[in-house]
Amino acid sequence: MNERNRSRERSQPAALSNTDAEKIIIGKILQDEATFWQVNGALQGFHFSVEIHERIFTAYHLIVMEGKKPTLSLLQSRIGPEYGDGASTMTLMTALIRNTIEIEDIGDEMTKVIQMWQRRRTIEICDQFIKEAKQADTDTGFMLADLENCVKDVTVNSQAEPVKTMGEVVTRVIKNSMKTRDTGVSPGFDTGVASLDQILGRIFPGDFGVIGARPGDGKTVLGLQLLDRIQEHYGTGCFFSLEMRDEDLGRRALAGRAGVSVSNIEEGTYDAFEFDEIKAAQEIFMRSRMLVDDRPGLRLDQIRDRCIVLKRTRDLKAIVIDHIRLVQALGKFGNRFDRAEFVTGSLKKLAKELGIAVIALSQVTRASQRRDDPRPQLNDFDGGSSIEQDADWALSLFRRDRYLRTQKPHDMNSADGQDWAEQLAKCKNTIEILNLKRRRGEDGGICELEFDGKASLVREK
Repeated sequence: MNERNRSRERSQPAALSNTDAEKIIIGKILQDEATFWQVNGALQGFHFSVEIHERIFTAYHLIVMEGKKPTLSLLQSRIGPEYGDGASTMTLMTALIRNTIEIEDIGDEMTKVIQMWQRRRTIEICDQFIKEAKQADTDTGFMLADLENCVKDVTVNSQAEPVKTMGEVVTRVIKNSMKTRDTGVSPGFDTGVASLDQILGRIFPGDFGVIGARPGDGKTVLGLQLLDRIQEHYGTGCFFSLEMRDEDLGRRALAGRAGVSVSNIEEGTYDAFEFDEIKAAQEIFMRSRMLVDDRPGLRLDQIRDRCIVLKRTRDLKAIVIDHIRLVQALGKFGNRFDRAEFVTGSLKKLAKELGIAVIALSQVTRASQRRDDPRPQLNDFDGGSSIEQDADWALSLFRRDRYLRTQKPHDMNSADGQDWAEQLAKCKNTIEILNLKRRRGEDGGICELEFDGKASLVREK
């Protein structure tokens, strides 16, 4: 046995290998090419613990990818006539075929081989990162990011489960459709505002949605209101407040429930009846499933870690991130567009991976105010092009009364002044919501709702 094989055997204890399963898989592949196509994609050469098994599998794979017939003689020419301490390659392959003739199903053997590889790879990763963690100059942020990537690689390379057929998928779709028909309960989450539901549809687990608006135009109010609706009727939600402190957010939440203005709550200027409403709202929030994380400068990996824990411990259903530009991302980016693309892509991946709704709030530029139609469009959002690519839905909010106040004519007695006053009165306390993207339906819908800024609430007019 050569030194490489001895070293390999020393590094692979018997408890971390399953040579019998490997022999069955290799024997069935050598016996019938159809078996190779059955396991191809699920199994790769590095999954095998015995070097000669890895060499046979890898050579076989290369031959069929070249469009050639994988005969024993061709395999021997690629591997060599001998292996190990001079054992015959041809004799080994012949014996493997002979010993597996009566075996039909190798599904269990595939699972065993991959599970053993997972164990070996996990030990290697742990050993590697224990050494790194002991070094004083190790950047723990980058180390944890690398560790996450290594663990993901193990998952990606452990696909023993076969892909699903479209027939299986549509059967599940029909089953869920019939359940909705029979129970009358639609999947996903509603917003609690009928007009908004009409243009947006339902919010589904796995969705990545974005709400964009100028500062003060209500994106935090709507984000908080949506999360409050989800936690009340569907399950746990978490608000990642990268801009506001928890108490600022709490005052807005109380105002929305109690109908008392944020300023009155902050200053304590409310009467006895209003205080009763505040206490009643407090009682509701004491039972609330809404959580708050107001750590400033949160990184993407920290948000993801928090979501994983909440998914496992509290069955997390949705998160709101306020706002997208403040999310920190590890890595070097050539420009802000590359960074935005990385952030939105990561948030979409998070939504799909955990099966939660991810709602990100976005600031918009003032460029829209120089257009004839000042309502924000996707290209006005922070990371607009990447949002257009990654988001399942996107809403823009526009308060025309705030915009008009910046356009007040100098001569209020003129025709322009009178027209301005009429427009301002007409749209006072109104918020326009535009559906800029809707993956599951038509976009372009618009609804007008009442915006109660003092109570931090959006509702039907």
